[in-house]
Amino acid sequence: MQTEADAERIRALGLAKEKTLVFGSMKFDAGTAGPADSLANELRQRFQLSDASPLILAASTHDPEEVVLLNSFRQVIFRSKVKPRLMIAPRHPERFAEVAELLNSSGLPWAQRSAPPDPSDAQASIILLDTIGELHSAYSLASLVFVGGSLAPTGGHNVLEPAAAAVPVIVGPHTYNFQSIVESFVAAKAIIQLEPATDSATIIQLADVILELLGDRGRRRELGELAQRLVNENRGATERTLQSLRFLLAPSNQAGDRADAVRKKSSSVV
Repeated sequence: MQTEADAERIRALGLAKEKTLVFGSMKFDAGTAGPADSLANELRQRFQLSDASPLILAASTHDPEEVVLLNSFRQVIFRSKVKPRLMIAPRHPERFAEVAELLNSSGLPWAQRSAPPDPSDAQASIILLDTIGELHSAYSLASLVFVGGSLAPTGGHNVLEPAAAAVPVIVGPHTYNFQSIVESFVAAKAIIQLEPATDSATIIQLADVILELLGDRGRRRELGELAQRLVNENRGATERTLQSLRFLLAPSNQAGDRADAVRKKSSSVV
């Protein structure tokens, strides 16, 4: 089981306590991050990304989140002392064209990752990341990340990749797909979760949070380090699960002793 609450539900259905083991979430093991790779460097050079123009990365967005983000971004541009930039990575490829049309009508200069490089890319206020498999590399370029599917009532997406990259993370109120993970981050003050609100109120709330973070480098660093530490502290579920399977598949004369050892290890998982 991922959490003790999950284990309790299984026990309530009748499974014996000694057969219910808690190893944590394997998603923490997938949320790894290394140094900026060649793709990150390519994106940085093509779009001339730098600390002087902090990048807001909107990851795995859904309809109508792009509209909310664009309206918040307009406020941020107007109120910020720096010149921020926005990169939008829609969750589903079939929406790339739809979001491109939205950006066309926004009145803001924008660039399309899938288009041939152009000198104007360096001046684009908004970058549409309309490619597959490149989002992971973009995290290291961001000053902060909004994880989508959380303003739209779709349950949210994985916050662990940007957290592992020590980037401050913002999510909306709808995070039930990753409820226990987000709750642990909120409890550790390692993430910012927006309050439920109307779209118009959310636009203001999101702009306020972004402006606060852009104006406080120390706060961004603190949030990023807390998030990264939480990811590191919760790694190991995959190995614990594999170890348990090895023990259970061991010869019968060894399985009992080994299962006892696994239970002792699982009891220490938070």
